[in-house]
Amino acid sequence: MSAPTDPVHLIADDYVARLAEHEPDAAQAIGRSDGPDLPDLSPTWLQEKYALQGEVIARLDALAPATGDRALRSALRERMERERLLFDTGFTPRLVAGLATPIHLVRYAAEGLTLTPDAAGEALLRRVEAAPVATRQYIESLRWARENTRRFSGGGVAPVRQLDTLAAQVERWVETDWFGAIPVADHVDDAARQRLRDAADATNAALAELVAVLRDELRTVAPTVDGVGVAVYPRMAAAMLGADIDLGETYAWGWSELARLVARSRRLATELGGTGEDPVRAAAALLDADPLYRLDGIPAIRDWLRVRVAETTGALADAFDLPDAVDRVECVVSEASSGVVYYTPAPPDGSAPSRIVWTIPSGVPVAATWQEVTSVHHEGLPGHHLQFVVTASDPGLHPWQRHLCHIHGYAEGWAHYAEQLADNLGLVRDPAERLGLLLGQIWRTVRIVADIGLHTGWPVPEGALIPAQPWTPALAQELLERFALVEPALAGFEVDRYLGWPGQALAFRVGARLWTQARDAREVVDGEAFSLRRFHRDALALGPMGLDPLRERLLG
Repeated sequence: MSAPTDPVHLIADDYVARLAEHEPDAAQAIGRSDGPDLPDLSPTWLQEKYALQGEVIARLDALAPATGDRALRSALRERMERERLLFDTGFTPRLVAGLATPIHLVRYAAEGLTLTPDAAGEALLRRVEAAPVATRQYIESLRWARENTRRFSGGGVAPVRQLDTLAAQVERWVETDWFGAIPVADHVDDAARQRLRDAADATNAALAELVAVLRDELRTVAPTVDGVGVAVYPRMAAAMLGADIDLGETYAWGWSELARLVARSRRLATELGGTGEDPVRAAAALLDADPLYRLDGIPAIRDWLRVRVAETTGALADAFDLPDAVDRVECVVSEASSGVVYYTPAPPDGSAPSRIVWTIPSGVPVAATWQEVTSVHHEGLPGHHLQFVVTASDPGLHPWQRHLCHIHGYAEGWAHYAEQLADNLGLVRDPAERLGLLLGQIWRTVRIVADIGLHTGWPVPEGALIPAQPWTPALAQELLERFALVEPALAGFEVDRYLGWPGQALAFRVGARLWTQARDAREVVDGEAFSLRRFHRDALALGPMGLDPLRERLLG
């Protein structure tokens, strides 16, 4: 699997081999075709994995100092400790939220796929057929966490808001027969179609059970307070970032940044023709109607996305060593949701390409490019897609780092760092696109102050951009709508997301700050010999890791 004589690689090999018995991504990462169809969501595996991570820490600590692959050792040691910490807070066992929870993994395993009369179609059928078992395993884990609530510093039941959010989501999946509506290609035989129908019916039944558990069992004992509190939050933030930060300093910096960015956006909006008390909103309305930035129809949106990604790729050669696989990305336009852009990396087995997806409101195939360019840089290049392809293409990295080491601060911090980098490299072409960049930065800065405030209970301070007052979810939503021009429905979802994933909201702008600080420190060390291209090459070559060990390796 990897370097046979390196003791750190051998420890990582053993860890991934154990994961591969329970998690499809791990099996794919080491080239196994006999892995499970869906992740094991049972409480038994939750506890076994926790113990396994403790074993990995003990084995790493037993090695002599500086033994083996030091980058992998730092990355693996930090992640095992942080993941166990998340378990100890109760976050992992009780995880219920409107985004990226265990039950979402079941849906994502089929999302965007079509039932075809080939091996890929058979694999899809097996995943849907496995969904009822995975759903009931998740139910068992939620019940186990509730029964063992005293074991966890943050409790064993998610707050009422998160239970209600997920219950409503899952209920919609059942009502719309989401699994039964998976597209079926021509020439798929009747037997396969019936298997899909039977599996969808069984999955709907299991999902209905989940809704009942969320509403009838857990809600009666769930906390009504959303924040995790000042004792738990710092540890969760550190786990999300892979770095320890001064929360008080970060909170103050967030408010300072928000004031700076809002003032800058107002000046730029005025230059773009915005007038009145809210020149940013006025300028946005003008730009949305400007034919230069307006796209009408799915083909026009898709073509623009493809051309912009291709042009960006060609413009990055001076700042990056680009792998050949960077061109293997599919640009997709979906009418399934509100207007956001997101990225899905290729699976470890390479069976599908990476995808940059632009979702637009169903029935309204109109989009404005000026505000989405920065999302393309974040999700595509030089953001998530570039980082993912560099990582996945490096045979010198252990499979665990290439495919399984997911750290929000590293990945989202890089992608947000890449937004500003794109402007510095001349990829943001005019003041309108720069306004879009600023609105994206304001959005991520509201996340900092809102996430810290809502979870710690710290109030809005005197002298901030808005009057001093206690935090509420409604206030956080108001700031997103007012300063970042986030649509109300999306702003509400955003706030629910912050409350369900404590600390994750810091990964973007605070993560980017840590990336920038590491680059600046490296520039001081290198002096006149500093090269941006070499910094990016060296940083990404280390592979995904917590931002504290990343800085240590870059400067060491």
